[in-house]
Parts: sequence; C-alpha cells; structure tokens
Amino acid sequence: MNELVSRTREGVDALQASLTASFQEPERVAYLVAGELSAWSRLFGWGKANALSSTVTMPPLAGTVLRHDPSPVLLAGLAGGLVGDVAKLRAPDTTPVMGMFGIAAQHAAYSAKLYDRGARPSSARAGLRAAAWVAGVGLAAWKKSSLIAPAAFAGLFVCATSTLADDRGIQDGRTVRKGLGHGGNLLLAAEGVALLRETLITGDSLGHRALDAGARAAQVIGNMLIVDGLTRD
Repeated sequence: MNELVSRTREGVDALQASLTASFQEPERVAYLVAGELSAWSRLFGWGKANALSSTVTMPPLAGTVLRHDPSPVLLAGLAGGLVGDVAKLRAPDTTPVMGMFGIAAQHAAYSAKLYDRGARPSSARAGLRAAAWVAGVGLAAWKKSSLIAPAAFAGLFVCATSTLADDRGIQDGRTVRKGLGHGGNLLLAAEGVALLRETLITGDSLGHRALDAGARAAQVIGNMLIVDGLTRD
C-alpha cells in the first residue's frame, strides 16, 4: 500500500511539473489546449473539432523535443504518432495499415530512447504486458479480424514502451523521470480502450463517448509524461 501511495504521489508531482511548464513554454500551452479540445470533442460528438484538434496535438509536443533534446528518433516517433492519431479518426473497416505503422513507429522511438537511457525489462513487468498483448490479439481475432495485425504489431511496441518506462532504475529522483512509468501505463491503457471500443464496447451513447474522451485524455497526458521524462533535465 505504501508503494502504491508513493508511486501515485510521484505521478502527481510529475504531472504538475509538466503542466507548469506551460508558464514558460508556449508550445506546451498549445499542446494542452489541442489535447483538451480533442477530449471534449469526443465527449460531445463534435466531429470537425475532433478532427482538427487531433491533427494539431502532436506538433506542439515536437516543439518540446526541439527545445530540450532535438532527437531525430523522438521527432520521427512523434510524426508516427500523428499518423496514428489521424488514422484513428475513422472506424477501420479494413486493416488500418498507416495507423498501425504510425503507432508502432511512435512506440519504437519511445522504447529506443528508454533503452538508451538505461531502461531494461524485468520478467514480472514483461509478463504482465505480454498477458495484455495476448488478450488484445485474441480479442481482435474473436471480434474484428481487421484489427489482428495492429493489435499484434503495434500492440507489441506499445507494451514495450510500458515495460521499459516502468523500470524504476531510470526514475532517478528527478521529478520528470518519475512520470515515465505512469506515462507508459496511460498509453497502454488508452490503446486498450481503443481496442475495446472497436470490439466489445461499441455504440455512441454519452457513456461510450465518455470512454473515448477518457482514453484521449490518458493518451495526451501519457505522451506528455513520456516526452518530458526523456527530454527534460
């Protein structure tokens, strides 16, 4: 219980640090405004606002990378994330190839940078994510075959990000680093909800849209925590 409380407090501190960066960095304000608008748009069914805000959310986050650590790997990964965001704007009737590769590229970049910073998997952390990955692939095979490839391929990289980001060894006491594990887990949860919405929890009621909005908020916060943990001193 003490460990859970401690980890939660660390996550709150990291989130606060990421949010207060908006006082000095206009690109952080732009990211938060676009991300929040995309979440509210999903809740209220504002299709055009959702399309616009989802398209312009990632570029300001790239501004954070350029300001603090202009890594070509991270910039390429965020470009992939943008492709993934755009692909998710339409329901996949066939295998969403571009979205699949976009999300995979984003999380491959995150995983590469995490590994470069010293993150390593453990059997316990990898086992938990492997179970989630198997469940996701199985769900896609059962309910929507067009999502088998994305769940298997992109899902593998999402799980890798979550596994590596949760390595306590790289959370070295700096506040922004303490948010890495939370960021990775939020991104994994967001992709899991997206899969559930396409398979088991279909519909367009207010409750369904609230789930979409929550997943989008988790994605926005998760990306911010990962990028800040990897780029800020």
